[in-house]
Parts: sequence; structure tokens; C-alpha cells
Amino acid sequence: MMRLTRGIVAGLLAISGMVAQVQADEDLHYNQVRLQAEQTETVSNDTMHVTLSTFAEARDPADLAAAINRDMDWALQIASSVEGVAVSTGGYQTYPVHKDNVIKSWRGEQNLMLEGSDHEAIGRLVGTLQEKLQVKSMQFSVSDDRRRAVENRLIGRALDAFRERAGIVGSNLEAKGYRIVELNINTSSQRPPVPYQARMVSMDAAAAPVVTEAGDSDVRVTISGTVELRLP
Repeated sequence: MMRLTRGIVAGLLAISGMVAQVQADEDLHYNQVRLQAEQTETVSNDTMHVTLSTFAEARDPADLAAAINRDMDWALQIASSVEGVAVSTGGYQTYPVHKDNVIKSWRGEQNLMLEGSDHEAIGRLVGTLQEKLQVKSMQFSVSDDRRRAVENRLIGRALDAFRERAGIVGSNLEAKGYRIVELNINTSSQRPPVPYQARMVSMDAAAAPVVTEAGDSDVRVTISGTVELRLP
């Protein structure tokens, strides 16, 4: 009998705990409103990204690799001598060229990536490298340091805007105040893509510096969250 009584008591306590949890969950979502505020700032792009490629074709894969390596070694020696420009390689690939189900020759390609804040220096470098390499893409972006500085300013403004909206909602509903239940901060940077049209250049014009226009990017901070109103 004693065991049965203890079991009943334990069961009642478990049920009571579940009811209390349900009530707590209901209270947690009582008089809650989801809000969002956003702040955006247009920032000039200060970082330039250029990808160039060397192409070659040969009947022998070894000759193909040697031709690509010669052009890339030449480009790396020139690019590495330019101060303030980050240089890296990548995207190496080779593939066969078939004719009548027989391998006629081999083609290959390797990329050279340039990155830096001195747009004029990179433009001159690209003009020089186009003697043997071709430009595949050219893009501009906001540097990490500049973006973080802008985001930090926008976070403060977005929080002020969020509090202002919470105050407006509370005032219209005659709330005595509110508390923030949840708050999320999201940041993003966006610039409409500007395609770079690669073109063939003559040997005389190859060394001419590339004309660039960095443009702007929009740095955005979005604050979203939930507030609980203290309604009368």
C-alpha cells in the first residue's frame, strides 16, 4: 500500500510539473511582438580582385605543362615584385582534345589571382601581364577592416531604430513598458555585379594600364527580435 501511495504521489508531482511548464511556455509567449529594424550605408570599394589565366595546347602533356609553367613563372616573378599586392595561383587543369574518338592534343589552363587596395598599381600590373595572360574576371569589394567599422556604426543605429519601433508599438497599445525576449543581429554587404569583358590586345597595347572603376557597396545591418509588452 505504501508503494502505491508513493507511486501516486510521484505521478501527481510529474503531472503538476508538466502543467507548470505548459503555463510557463504560455506566459513566455504572452503579449509578444516580433519587430525588425534595418540600417544601410553605401561604402566605396577599396579592394580589387583580378583573376588572370594562361592557356596552352600541345600534343604531349609534358610539353603542355612546360608551356603553362613558363608563362606562370614569368607572371609570378613580375607580380611578386609589386609591393602591396597579394598574389596566389590556382585553378590548374588539363583536358584532352578528341578527334574521331582519338586524343589529338591536350589543353591546359592555370589561374593567377591578384588582390590589393592600390588599384592603380594592380591596373598597371594587369596591363603588363596581359602580354602572356588573359583577364578572366575583375571585381571590387569592401575590405574587412572598413566593413567592420561601418557595421559597428550601423549596429548602434539599428538598435536605436529597433527600440524606437518597440516604443511606438507599446505606446499605441497603451503598454506600461516592454522587455526584449530575443534579439538577432545580421550583417551583409552587397554590390551589383559588374562583368568585366575580356578582350584581345595587341602586343603594343598589352602594357597599357587597365582602366578601373571600383564603385560602391551597400553594407547592411538588420536587427530582428521579439519584445514582450506589459499591457494593463
